[in-house]
Amino acid sequence: MTEKTAPRCFYFGCWNTPGHYTFCPGGRSARNCLDIELYGDGAHLDGTLAPRKDGYHGGKLFWCGQGKTEEGRQRLRYDGAECPQGHFLRHELDNGFTAIQWWDRCQGDTRGGCNSTILLEGSHTSEEMLIAAKEHFPEVLANLERGGVELVEVKLP
Repeated sequence: MTEKTAPRCFYFGCWNTPGHYTFCPGGRSARNCLDIELYGDGAHLDGTLAPRKDGYHGGKLFWCGQGKTEEGRQRLRYDGAECPQGHFLRHELDNGFTAIQWWDRCQGDTRGGCNSTILLEGSHTSEEMLIAAKEHFPEVLANLERGGVELVEVKLP
């Protein structure tokens, strides 16, 4: 009988200081991880998976990663506003990870554009992603709690 290995889990965001980086459980920096940070047609995780509201068409939800090119993603970035902190979307990425991402100013940087991402290898439900976040990155969740932010899944229409 072979032993099943646990899926790898990472956090992308600020770790008590400004700057978005990828971290292993416990806060150890993950090095050389573009295979984790890039998905689709070369899109980078940083702020492209978190929900935004369209300012032109009645508040429709979208995410910048829906743009097929960097130019398209930039255009989407300027077409809407960030959803409230803690509101997240779940994505199954083509790099082999499931991700949840939300806007987050509780991790050491309060500027606009700050976001946090939990990545778990394989295909997972939102509930499984939240369990992985609690297990592997309790510090991130504690910072959210101190900031009065709750993780809430939002769904695209």
